[in-house]
Amino acid sequence: MSRLGADDAIAAERIAVIERMISSLQAGENRQYYVGLVGYYIEGIPYSEDGFSVDSNATPDIHQTDAGFACTAMFEPNLLDPSTVQKNGVVELNIGGQIKHVVRVRMEVMLHDIWCVAEYINGVQHDLFQDPDTLRSRLGYFSNKPH
Repeated sequence: MSRLGADDAIAAERIAVIERMISSLQAGENRQYYVGLVGYYIEGIPYSEDGFSVDSNATPDIHQTDAGFACTAMFEPNLLDPSTVQKNGVVELNIGGQIKHVVRVRMEVMLHDIWCVAEYINGVQHDLFQDPDTLRSRLGYFSNKPH
């Protein structure tokens, strides 16, 4: 298979896995996923990150976009660009009996920044997708960003 053909196959596999993950969560299935990536965008600002957990509690409004997926997420103010904190404001949430100060934001993940997806069933990790080439090729894009 040529490199272009391999790239097309990897892109198709990545899309299929993300579509299944989102469909599962939107259907209310009790699933937990880990999405390995090189970064994401919060309110349009790029942030370097190695991954995050996705489930129906943490990302209840997850939905597919033309370029990947998006959801509402909550971050501590000190982790965000000050302009985002000012624009969105800080709210208090009672999480496990502790008051946390967080900022609600729109987080977007681009398909080309995802290098792995794993599903957890009864605490056991099942790898659904892996593409180490994405990790190597896209990591540099986010490494020079301020966040």
